[in-house]
Amino acid sequence: MATTTRLIFQLGTNNWQRQGEFAPGSGILHEAHHQAYAAMPGTASWSVYPSQVQTSPADEPEVRVFELDHPIPICESVSPVSSYRFHAMSDDEFGAYVARLERFAADTIDAAEAAAGIPVTMAVAHHSFLNPLVLSSVNRRRTDAGRPRFRLLCFVHGTALKMFAHEKAGIDPEYPARFLPLMEQAGVFEPGGEVDLCAAISAEQLDKFAEVFPRYPTDRMRLSPNGYASTIFRPDPAARADRARILGELRPIGGSASTAANAPTAVDPDTDHVIVFTGKFADWKRLDALLRAAAVLEQSDQLGRVTTLVIGSGPDDAIAHHHRLAHDELGLRRTHFLGPQPQPEIAKLNALADLGVYPSRNEPFGLVFIEAMACGTPVIGADSGGPRDFVTDAVGGLVPEAEGGALVTSLVTRIGEALAEDWKATKGPAAAAYAAANFSTDKQCEDLVAAVEGVDRQPSS
Repeated sequence: MATTTRLIFQLGTNNWQRQGEFAPGSGILHEAHHQAYAAMPGTASWSVYPSQVQTSPADEPEVRVFELDHPIPICESVSPVSSYRFHAMSDDEFGAYVARLERFAADTIDAAEAAAGIPVTMAVAHHSFLNPLVLSSVNRRRTDAGRPRFRLLCFVHGTALKMFAHEKAGIDPEYPARFLPLMEQAGVFEPGGEVDLCAAISAEQLDKFAEVFPRYPTDRMRLSPNGYASTIFRPDPAARADRARILGELRPIGGSASTAANAPTAVDPDTDHVIVFTGKFADWKRLDALLRAAAVLEQSDQLGRVTTLVIGSGPDDAIAHHHRLAHDELGLRRTHFLGPQPQPEIAKLNALADLGVYPSRNEPFGLVFIEAMACGTPVIGADSGGPRDFVTDAVGGLVPEAEGGALVTSLVTRIGEALAEDWKATKGPAAAAYAAANFSTDKQCEDLVAAVEGVDRQPSS
């Protein structure tokens, strides 16, 4: 048996995609990182994540579920599994939640150290809110008790920063100044605090983090573009060749009074082009714009038959809104909602598609872009946020950042260009090669470990 020389513990904010429960992007990323760390020589990987649905797997002691009797609390926007925000908690409820999570994390760390025979060498707190607060407290308690301190990485995600920005602006009554002052008073991101390194998936996220926490040392901030599961997302010529059969077997969601009365109940396999969208139904994802663009594309005499597949979900009211917009208001007949799907199914649909379109406003990074590219499918997004860092003319294109009709018009023009010029053939191979060379999860995690282990640690104040 190989000797364990490195022990990594991760504390996640969102559930993993297991036991029949679908996961948001940060949960999928956490699980992928857990597996990548575990595959490193001499490394043991342990993780905790919350869920109202799942339980700790009996056959994986290294994975523990922080079981909840309520939806997973979230910072801002919406999640595929929750719309329950931290701001909805009373002070007593929040305090009890933090205390229970801290005990659970500390107990899991104790179990990990007993199993590995060494202290935790590196801990990862996902998101820049509750988890770094909790793990900073765990670290201080350890050192106060004479136990070794672990190095702490905070992997910054967008939703917590959006919550802090709302609080800092002070103009939205739904986001009173509550949790940003808590983080400041606790000194979580002070120069002498417990967090050794902060990483984010885009340069824009790092800039936003620096605006919210200006005292955190910039030399301990790292850009860490998201990795994708390369064993799942890859070109699949068989899916492309078998497209008609696969499309014919899809069962779209819709047709009930709760969604849209005029929704088609099947996908027509006889199509010329397939567009895919994957994402949660949040306003900033701007699925509305894509649906309105699809209404124009479906009526085009020049492009042939264009099919649009929508993968994802959200709160009930958002689902109903988008279904009714698509089928009752716009009368779309070749646009279909597939609901949340497991990663292998998403990969297959990406591979058979001609184009991935994701018109998000200020997308924090855009893992769905990378996953589509990895399957050999070019992408289109808006010229804002993370996609600006990697969507080049070689792999797809960006439309000018805009709203309303201007965005819809830009999407129609750009999508029409992509389909007419067959970007799938001309840009798809370059997209797959670029994703493989720059965005694998293994490389991302190797770089993170090297960065954390190379930090010249500052003592806690």
